Amino acid sequence: MLLLQVFTEIFRQKYGVQCAAALHHNKAMTNYHIHLIFADRDPLERTMVKKASRNMFFDETGRHVRTKKEILDEHGNIRPGCRILKRGETYDIRWFSARNDFFKSRAFMQEAKVMCTELINHFVSEEEKLQVFDPSGPYLPTKKIGKNNLLAAEITSDNELRQEWNRTVDQVLIAGGSQAEVTDFKKSEVTEKVAESIRENGNAPGLFSQVLQFAIAVLNEFLDLLMRDIEPDISEPEKAEVSQQAKTLETAEISDAEFRKAESEFMRMEGIHQKLNKANRKVYALQKQQKSLQVTRDTIPNNIFHRKDRKAIEDRIEGLQRQIDLAYAQLEAIPKQHGFGDVKSSEAAYWAAKANLESQKDKMGGTGKGAVVKNARAKTQKQKVSVLKELADRRLEMEAEKRNKSRKSPEKKPEMEQ
Repeated sequence: MLLLQVFTEIFRQKYGVQCAAALHHNKAMTNYHIHLIFADRDPLERTMVKKASRNMFFDETGRHVRTKKEILDEHGNIRPGCRILKRGETYDIRWFSARNDFFKSRAFMQEAKVMCTELINHFVSEEEKLQVFDPSGPYLPTKKIGKNNLLAAEITSDNELRQEWNRTVDQVLIAGGSQAEVTDFKKSEVTEKVAESIRENGNAPGLFSQVLQFAIAVLNEFLDLLMRDIEPDISEPEKAEVSQQAKTLETAEISDAEFRKAESEFMRMEGIHQKLNKANRKVYALQKQQKSLQVTRDTIPNNIFHRKDRKAIEDRIEGLQRQIDLAYAQLEAIPKQHGFGDVKSSEAAYWAAKANLESQKDKMGGTGKGAVVKNARAKTQKQKVSVLKELADRRLEMEAEKRNKSRKSPEKKPEMEQ
């Protein structure tokens, strides 16, 4: 009951409303949850009583009409259900003010989600901490499937695509892509195109899948480019460089507290970043093996004579998929083990720590290398944005060209009569 009291009291203090709550399980004992009811009206200091200044007329639906004639039938009698409120009689009593429209807004929903999530996180372990979904970020939300939903199969397929997008985004961020470039790509190639499709064709799940599959394919091409530039021992030069920097600083006996703090935070985030890189390379290697097997499977004729060969390849593909799922689950757990909600927040903290360390070096009379690194990264990200856009345009042109070729059937020459 203490937990229930905490939630209710914090909500009451936050919004200044009267509320009541109940904490209980569902019938299947699988969902322990709170029902919280609150008043969106304020009690008036004085009860407001309204009395009629003249006779008032109401039709069968209870709607106020201007004249008596409007409630009479063809014989001049009051129609059944209509009524007359005589002058001086009470027609309205109010104990509460009008409803507060803030509680109907999206801003309230988002604010309440954040507040409740932060409160929940005070009572759970690091591994169980929750995070409010950010619609302005690079990820896509999955949809909830209610009971007896006729579209359950379509929603399930849709959620699988969304999860594939989110996984690919994680891999791109770890490999060096920035949140801004992926978010911009999501906006232009997913959000805007889906909105355009809905305007032109209505809510068609099949069209959404086509848009998302195209975006995922482009994002995978971008990931290939990023991974191509990463050597297997990518972590070694940076570790050696940081170690050499630490030795240099020790030799110089620099004792600035802010610099030591920045260096310590960067070393901590560097360790997390390298763990994510290692896990990402493992997932990527398994994915490449799976794609290679899929190409091999597609070259095998789909007939009874090659059924055994296809079955063997498909079993290997399924086995690799299980390994990919396990490897990605291990990757996804790394940020949570260190107090981050997801890869996005972990990588953002890493680059922030790196930028802060370089800034401290500059303040302490460094060589200005931090600014060079920062500018080089900004330039690289700008190039990546253009590459990502170019990949999308090129793939779109290739698909359009392929469709045009498939529409054109070869012309047959007329046979000569003998």
